[in-house]
Amino acid sequence: MSKKILRIDDYPNQLDLFKLSSTDIESQIKSYALEFSQIRNQEVEWKMKFPIFLTSFYTYIYNKQTIPTQEEFWNAYLIVNKAWFSEYYLDKNKQEALRARVFRTYPSLIRDLHFSKLASERLRDCAVSYNTRLDVEQGIDLVIHQKNMLYGFNLFTQTKRAFQGRNKKVNRHDAFGNVSYHDIPVDFAECKKVGNFFLYGLTEIDIVKSILGQN
Repeated sequence: MSKKILRIDDYPNQLDLFKLSSTDIESQIKSYALEFSQIRNQEVEWKMKFPIFLTSFYTYIYNKQTIPTQEEFWNAYLIVNKAWFSEYYLDKNKQEALRARVFRTYPSLIRDLHFSKLASERLRDCAVSYNTRLDVEQGIDLVIHQKNMLYGFNLFTQTKRAFQGRNKKVNRHDAFGNVSYHDIPVDFAECKKVGNFFLYGLTEIDIVKSILGQN
């Protein structure tokens, strides 16, 4: 059976909707505080299906052209998904556990957006694109189109929890036959740090360049 084909025009590039540069993002987040609660609920972590986090994140940035703080992101998530929360009751413990989970997800959303912008600024002779539907439905965090070749990148941290999430993500999607897939993990011990945030930087850009044959 032949594999499905990615038709990139079916997934418009949303990076152009966000006018912030990678430097703009760094300037904004360098003073942002981060809070991580130890509250966890097994149902909230692995069993319950919630509205997608990243949709609210990118909607906020598109509407305001600024990066939300953790609390602003959580409030935006509640507003965007008001109808869902009206229909599905969460007790106090589960709501606090969901808030903690959203807060833990937040830095990775910042990191991915920043790297997408950095790649679009630093890579030559190629098209760098991001689409939330492609991310959610097909598990591709970043697409680079170069010389009639499509490269799909998965961005994640080198932590046990991230690898668990990565394995689930891979198993949820069938690979496109015309996409060359690559993982770009980030090591907190060696990556770029801006304020409280660990980001991808020029080291990871060089890895992508090597994959594209730009070195």
